[in-house]
Amino acid sequence: MSTSEQYTIMLLMSSVSLATVSRMLPDGSTFMDFVQGLLTGVAIVGMLAGLWMYGKARKSKA
Repeated sequence: MSTSEQYTIMLLMSSVSLATVSRMLPDGSTFMDFVQGLLTGVAIVGMLAGLWMYGKARKSKA
């Protein structure tokens, strides 16, 4: 496994972990809702970037 693939897998796994943490935060205050939304948005962007990087790496191998 190349270094690029390792970075891609790490990005995907950390994005999934971030999404999980954002769903565990308690609801209630406006600030916590903002933090939860921010974490969810960052996780989604990370997942999309990871999938794009993975597809790009697989395409160049073929």
